[in-house]
This record gives sequence, structure tokens and C-alpha cells, in this order.
Amino acid sequence: MIGRMPDNEIATFERLRAAWRSQGAPVADHLNPGLDDAALDDAETSSGLLLPVEMRRWWGWHDGVRRRVAGTALGPESRVGAGSWDLLSLDEALRHRALMIQLTEEFEEEDEVFWRREWLPVVYYDGSYLFVTCGEPRTDHGEVRRWTRIPDDPDTVRAASWSEAVTVFADLLESGGHTYDPETERWEGPPRPHGDARIRGLL
Repeated sequence: MIGRMPDNEIATFERLRAAWRSQGAPVADHLNPGLDDAALDDAETSSGLLLPVEMRRWWGWHDGVRRRVAGTALGPESRVGAGSWDLLSLDEALRHRALMIQLTEEFEEEDEVFWRREWLPVVYYDGSYLFVTCGEPRTDHGEVRRWTRIPDDPDTVRAASWSEAVTVFADLLESGGHTYDPETERWEGPPRPHGDARIRGLL
């Protein structure tokens, strides 16, 4: 067992859920139950990855969402609300990782960027990801980086940990910077790019 989730991490994740619920966003009611240690261990064994302790806690808190329509990948029930990101379950994250490895292994140009085997996406939208590195030795936190549809800077750290990224998302929702419209089932936010470079790198 990788230890009990610290109270500050519980509070960070729960802040985001509370912000979703306060705005009536469906994601709050569509979260899957979390994975237990046995399921997390099995995922690590099958993938050859060592999840940072923080990421075991993230997917142990909630493992993605229940889709309104089975087999679909996008919908308001999976939207984080800050940016266009959709939550991924651990299984979905591993499948996206496998696809990206396969796709980039076929690159032929020397200057093209390859998806590294130790990279694991956490959220996704339209060919872009926020991802963490899962290597040896196991780390406490996973630095957050970004992969875009035309990857030009996937090595730059966008947040020191996933909890830091979640804090940014919660701040934006709590401050009213991003709001959910239940009639259109869409999140609305300020025009991009965001003025704060730290925030801009995560949206």
C-alpha cells in the first residue's frame, strides 16, 4: 500500500469537485469510484510504469468519469472546466499512451518529437495532453508537462505537481474566471491566451 492520501491532497482534489458542484457541472455527479491499491498495482505491472505517489492518489480518489454514452470520449460530464480538458481514467490514460507511442514511432524526420514510454497523460483534448512522467525510482509528485497536436515544447514543466495544476483549475472556477452554463452545457472563460504564463501553460 502506498500510504494514506495526505489531508492537503484530499482538500485540493475536493476543492475542484466542490467548484464543479457549485456551478452545476455534471462532472461532479459522473465521477467513477477510485481504484484500490490492487488495481493500481496491476496497472503498473501491465504497463511497466511506476506511478508517482500523487498519481496513485489521484486515480485512487476517482478513476475518471462514467460516460453518458458508453464508448464516447468527450462530453460535458468529463470536462474539467478550466481549458478544454477532459478527465481520463487510468485505463484510458494507458490506452492514449499506447496510441501515442505507436503513432510517434512511425515518425521519420529527425526533428520530430517522440512520445516517451515513461510519459502518461492525465487529461486530454483534441490531440493535446497534460502528462506526468512515471519512471524509476518512484517519485512523490509528477511534474506536469504539455503535449500539443503539433508538439514543440513537451519538456517544459508547466506545474511542479498534479496537485498544483488542480489548484490552478480550482482557483479559476472559484474566482468565476470559468463558469458553466447548464443550458448550453458549455464552460465559458476569458479570451485566450491567459495573461498569467503559469496558468496559460495549463489551459
